Amino acid sequence: MTTGALVVRTDFADPAAWRRLCEVMATPTGEGFLPIVVPVDDPAFVGLTSTDLTARLPPHYSHPLLVVADRRTLADPELPLLAAYLRDPATPTVRVAAAALWSIENNLSIANLDFVDFVRAAGPDGVFRGF
Repeated sequence: MTTGALVVRTDFADPAAWRRLCEVMATPTGEGFLPIVVPVDDPAFVGLTSTDLTARLPPHYSHPLLVVADRRTLADPELPLLAAYLRDPATPTVRVAAAALWSIENNLSIANLDFVDFVRAAGPDGVFRGF
């Protein structure tokens, strides 16, 4: 049984950016919200896409969300992660600013909102920053 959403690092060019991302994900919001995530820092995943990673998930992975920290994520000050909804592969992915990851992860893990709600709430640049 998975305890949190996997956040898989696929770009290794900037170790400091990865550390910043991990710090952001581990810092509660002013209201005390945190994403329940499991950071995966393994060079075996370098350059893989969300589709590649989905195919490699262990059979016991039960979280509806897979999160990717790719080159775009680690090159942008907002650290916009790529979020993929695993319950319906036809659902488009969405970028989520690291500081807003808690909203997607928390709400999906309790089935409070649908993933498409986050896709629709993304800004014109395709990044979800909150409601």
